[in-house]
Amino acid sequence: MLEPAAPTAPPVELVAPPEPIPNDENGAASAADESSGTDADGTGLIAAAGPTGLRLLQPSGEVVGELGSGYVVTQPTWSRDGRRLVATLVNPTIGTSEVAVVDITTGNIVTAATARPYFFYTWSHDGSRMVALGPGQNGGTAAVILDETGTPASDVSLLSPSLYVAWEPAGQRLLVHAGHRLMLVNDVDSPQDNHDLGTVGVDFLAPAWVPGTQEFLYVDSYGQAPVDATEQELLDRRDSNARQLLRRNADTDEITDLGPTGPYTTMAVHPTGDRAAVSAAHRLPATTDNGEAQNPSSQPVATTETPIPEGSVQIVDLATAERRTVLDRIALWLEWSPDGQHLLIAADTDDPDGTGLSWHIWDGQQSYELARFSPTATFLRDYLQFADQYDETPRLWSPAGDAITFGANTADGDITAVARLDRAGDVTSLGASNVSFWSPVGVALPQEARRAGA
Repeated sequence: MLEPAAPTAPPVELVAPPEPIPNDENGAASAADESSGTDADGTGLIAAAGPTGLRLLQPSGEVVGELGSGYVVTQPTWSRDGRRLVATLVNPTIGTSEVAVVDITTGNIVTAATARPYFFYTWSHDGSRMVALGPGQNGGTAAVILDETGTPASDVSLLSPSLYVAWEPAGQRLLVHAGHRLMLVNDVDSPQDNHDLGTVGVDFLAPAWVPGTQEFLYVDSYGQAPVDATEQELLDRRDSNARQLLRRNADTDEITDLGPTGPYTTMAVHPTGDRAAVSAAHRLPATTDNGEAQNPSSQPVATTETPIPEGSVQIVDLATAERRTVLDRIALWLEWSPDGQHLLIAADTDDPDGTGLSWHIWDGQQSYELARFSPTATFLRDYLQFADQYDETPRLWSPAGDAITFGANTADGDITAVARLDRAGDVTSLGASNVSFWSPVGVALPQEARRAGA
């Protein structure tokens, strides 16, 4: 369904870094050796948001920039080249929202008022467009195409009870899972130009492109039902067909069956495009007469009342469909390191009190536990529950693939946590925040845009 783009709300003041950024007459940062935004050692920057404002951190914890002090800053999302960062700024006093885009190469900030408090962003691979998801004007979820400044690039938006999206790696097409249907948007500036790929069901949420191809993965609950299938036919197909992992060519519609999968499926495609990590729940936990889970490993974490289903994480060969189980637990998060050498997995623990989760690393040969943690309420509620969608824009790995960052709840409150692969079991705090995400490549603010902090 299409609806008119939301009207622009009156602008609100942005609380930017207190020290102005010296620019030359062309508007560019004046120090040529610093203005590229490239971090020579490749460590990158960490964006740490909440409880108010956002801090840009060196991995050492040094604060090099701040955004929106006094505002509620949500959904910090790096562009894929690490040169820009978008976030939603909400004025806690009057409730108005803005989209803020920070240019890391110059330190400059642009804002665009929005009537929708966007709760998800994903950048196109060339950085020219973003998809922003937010509440629809009359309910449901709306997908709005924004340009690189955060301003709507189209006069229409897509509206559905639920929306999950994925950008084509080498192009401008957009896969959209809208409610029960899957469609391919051919021109993101004209979302009405789309190809209906049929009804696939709501059991799988976010489709995933296969890098280096025109193909994508998704899960079908309805046995490849025709586009015009009736509701009863869909119900009959769902009852008689197992959920299947499918690989589909966006140009030819050719479909390859990669075998059965379970409900609550999530996956992450390897950077080379030759394999995918897939987590699927086989069944819900066994329960007693009063509804309590019998298996301690399936107890809920402290901040949720829903037992974690039983399942496993498998590596699926996308050419042969062969599978290898790498962890006998369902994953709440899957993310490949930038070099593809390691797979990050969040899973429940064996703790009888069920108070936390654990990060596991699969190194290509074996899986091991990196660190145990309790997620912040924001990280659990807004990210872990939608991990299959957030894998669309890698978030937690350092650019060098030697550490991760995440929001953790500790005795000292919610923090930006860092866990290094060479220090399994240890977690370092970089200060208070609700969520934190690493730039996908090594970047740094220009020297003159930095400010001391912490």
